[in-house]
Amino acid sequence: MADFSSSRVAVIGAGLAGIGAALGLRSQGHSVIVFEKSRGYGGRCATKRWMGHTLDHGAQYFTLRDAAFRERVERMCGERIQPLNAPFLTEQGAPLPEQARYYHVLGNSRLVRELAGDLEVRTETPVSRIEADGSRWRIGPESFDWVLSTAPLPQTRAMAGQAAGAIPYVPCLTLLLLYSGEWLGRSRECYAVSDASGHPLAWSACENHKFGRIASGLTAWVVQASCEFSETRLEAPPESWAAELRELTEARWEIPRAAFCAQHPHRWRYARILQPAPRPELPSGWEFGGDALSESRVESAWLAGEAAARRLMAIK
Repeated sequence: MADFSSSRVAVIGAGLAGIGAALGLRSQGHSVIVFEKSRGYGGRCATKRWMGHTLDHGAQYFTLRDAAFRERVERMCGERIQPLNAPFLTEQGAPLPEQARYYHVLGNSRLVRELAGDLEVRTETPVSRIEADGSRWRIGPESFDWVLSTAPLPQTRAMAGQAAGAIPYVPCLTLLLLYSGEWLGRSRECYAVSDASGHPLAWSACENHKFGRIASGLTAWVVQASCEFSETRLEAPPESWAAELRELTEARWEIPRAAFCAQHPHRWRYARILQPAPRPELPSGWEFGGDALSESRVESAWLAGEAAARRLMAIK
């Protein structure tokens, strides 16, 4: 087995996979530093504070199926984790299969921050290239024995000096919408409508169902486009595709156009995977722990990070 007795490990990415990996490594006595290019934690478990409101513009909810994951979430977050009890419907109006779905009352990115506890996480610290330093790896002035990346595969390969290779991710164009008036249109009927038919509007959800998120007198939606819509418009000016998504949302939810207040577009270039990718061949001393190896679910990202930490510790 590798000698981890005094190892320093660099974990790239402070999403759920990165935090899960870092905690797993630290629990075995290793020194871990997490590098995150953004201002905060969460990755695609992202929350936007917008015009005085709080909207989850990445993962809209999460599950707690794994017993160990559930135990840590309940211990670290307590009553800030609440169930989403409003119905989830298909495009035909049928309820989606029942399962327990949850959200963090302060925003789903806070789930990641609270799970991290007192980990050393360096935000606003982008890592574009990691250089070999003998048998170790250098990030800026610091050397590490091991590197565990949870960044999307193209970014991970670039850090290792490799070609991007095949990209297993699909993009997602997302739009936040705000309207004057509470519980407009069909918003009381359900939390979300999920459309798997190939319709351009693949997902739309009313954030008013999350307690304390939206100010009184207003209604807000998070909408996400289909893979085909997103791929064909990924490089287009946001105002063009935002107008299309807004019109589709107003029709689906029967929202009066005159009530429109504001919108905010967001482009997810690496939103999710359609099927698991094979483990990449990375330099000796590296491991990949992103959810590209499993599935694009919040809980799966955490488990993928933990599994990557176990693989790294088992290197012979």
